Amino acid sequence: MADSYTRGQKVLHWLLAVLVSFWLLVSGQLAASSEGEQKGMILMFHSGGALIIFALMMWRYSKRRKNLVQPMSSLRSWEQTWSVRIHLAFYILVAVMALTGILQGVFFEQDVRVFGVVNITAGHNESLMALFNLIHNVASKIFLALIALHILAAIKHQFIDKQPFLKRMA
Repeated sequence: MADSYTRGQKVLHWLLAVLVSFWLLVSGQLAASSEGEQKGMILMFHSGGALIIFALMMWRYSKRRKNLVQPMSSLRSWEQTWSVRIHLAFYILVAVMALTGILQGVFFEQDVRVFGVVNITAGHNESLMALFNLIHNVASKIFLALIALHILAAIKHQFIDKQPFLKRMA
């Protein structure tokens, strides 16, 4: 096991931090608040970007599996356990959000074209779309809560526990 993350892992971490935050806080809100033709354009951007995030996250997961990094020895066992669980939850949530987002598009009332090219709409079904929308929205709230917890834990370890956490990912 390595003592530190590779440069590629660090770049992917921060790139995904920015992209996921933007998609959760801005792009998702724009998609939810728009209507008509404008909604179709925003959904094209939102769904295409979400698929890019999914691909980057899977690439990051692959890099993480290839370059295992030693947990900081100063962490308590419960902190190590929860760190692993929260990171795993990030990967699962990205997959759930991508899948439920695609499934919403499949049953949406107007064509949803990923990257403006591929029409994924099969036919409108309000009840299925509402179900996938609910799962998508709940997953986004859980994701935001876990991101906040992740940031608070990093701040706690860095500034209260005086551990070089930010250095490992900078």
